[in-house]
Amino acid sequence: MRTLLRLIVVAVMLSLLGCEGLFTGSRDSKQPLTQSEDGTFAAVKLTLNPDMNPIALNLHGETLAHPDESERWNSYRASLTLNGSTVAGGTFVINNPGTRPDQPNGGPFRQTMLFAAVPQAGEYELTITLTEPKAITIQSPMLEIRRNTQPQPR
Repeated sequence: MRTLLRLIVVAVMLSLLGCEGLFTGSRDSKQPLTQSEDGTFAAVKLTLNPDMNPIALNLHGETLAHPDESERWNSYRASLTLNGSTVAGGTFVINNPGTRPDQPNGGPFRQTMLFAAVPQAGEYELTITLTEPKAITIQSPMLEIRRNTQPQPR
């Protein structure tokens, strides 16, 4: 029984690993993202300052419960720039975790795209692009900015 309890605790802790950007710090803002048919997102201007560091930029949305999108994913690259210079960047994946094509799953998701420590106050630009062709549909995409987070240890 103790071994089972330990395994459950370890499993829960591992599932939370990498979620620091979603749960630590405080929400600064949340705003809708504009998405094109090909799955890319329009660039977003963000007013950020060093008092917010470290900053987590999170993507929220929903995947479709559609058999053609079951067990597929989109791969993205997020870049944060200031005056054309890259401040932070990262890649991430959004999965549609269908169990079987005849029983597709979909639903809400939350994913940290990147952590950033901005060097100065200013108007930054966030771009989110696909690194491979679109495989799943993202509905109701939202950008969440969290300030004073605890980024994942390296």
